[in-house]
Amino acid sequence: MDRGGDPSLLRRLNTAAALRVLRERNEVTVPELAGLIGVSRPTAQDLTAQLLREGRLVELQASSGAVGRPARRFRFRAEAGHVVGVDIGAHKVLVHAVDLLGRTVAAQRVVVTPAMTARRRLKAVRGAIDACLARPEAAGVRPLATGIGTSGMVDLAGRVVRSTALPGWTGLDLGHELADCAPGPVLVGNDIQLATLAECAGGVAVGVRDAIYLYVGNRPGIGLWLHGRLHRGHGGAAGELLPPDGWSAAYRRLLDWAAGHQGAELPTRNSAARAVVEAAAAGDGGARYALRAFAESLAECLAPHVAALDPELVVLGGGISRAGALLSEPFAAELAGRCPNAPSVRNSALGEESTAIGAARLALEHIDHAVQKSPTTQD
Repeated sequence: MDRGGDPSLLRRLNTAAALRVLRERNEVTVPELAGLIGVSRPTAQDLTAQLLREGRLVELQASSGAVGRPARRFRFRAEAGHVVGVDIGAHKVLVHAVDLLGRTVAAQRVVVTPAMTARRRLKAVRGAIDACLARPEAAGVRPLATGIGTSGMVDLAGRVVRSTALPGWTGLDLGHELADCAPGPVLVGNDIQLATLAECAGGVAVGVRDAIYLYVGNRPGIGLWLHGRLHRGHGGAAGELLPPDGWSAAYRRLLDWAAGHQGAELPTRNSAARAVVEAAAAGDGGARYALRAFAESLAECLAPHVAALDPELVVLGGGISRAGALLSEPFAAELAGRCPNAPSVRNSALGEESTAIGAARLALEHIDHAVQKSPTTQD
């Protein structure tokens, strides 16, 4: 990035590139940094001096056994700032406070209900954020931004365009509604899209160029990772799916199996699906049959998208993905029979934490972008 042009702009771009490399590697020497971001050694020296002044780096002591003059080594100060990631769902609010390397330092979970009013749900979110930041392990946390993931279609401005799962949620500007309690700038995205971001930035899809994240729960939805970036679409609605008849019928079979075996002990769809997964894991033949039929219907639902996009990987997330190979193996087999170039299939590494982690990642990306735009970066 040593090419000619506006010196101030180039400096900001170099700073952002250096921060990305430091976040990935944690420790680096000046020659290593120069090679990794494509700048001259003097430019890399200037960048490290700037980041030292700003408190983003710390210089490490040279090894006592080193021969000759060792290269100066620097560590990224992940503790120099934090962001908050929030997952607002029908059944839970989950908050993660993470450092600048994306490592969770504190978390808080609050149980909510699908029928809860928007006002009460927002109150629960405020309480969860406050409780997370009040935890002992969050002492010293300085949030710079907040990311929020929520059920429903979210436009690129962060407004909930449509939500069928959360009463009173359609039309909400969550950034505005939560500005009084969410630290720093507030970024809002769809929960499945942010789960996709989490898996591709720090889960099973790290290093993958093209992937589809399939949410496997009481509604189908996908997240798209294309050309190494989250794809949200023209208006933020990429991945919104209408469930086909086959999927709906297979999901009803899961619920019917649970109702027949557990009855009134299962008050919600989530608990019914969980019962099927647990019974299948314990070897129940009927539960395994229902789960296999559901997996095959999921593959039928996703096959046209796989054929059109030709991804390297499909990640299965959501509550029912806890079934592991009992879900992924029949899903992969059915998908292979329907697609000429079937992708690999993996279960989520982050589970139900994925949306909150992805929301935090959205906030971290905002910080990186702000560095590129900020005219106050040291000259």
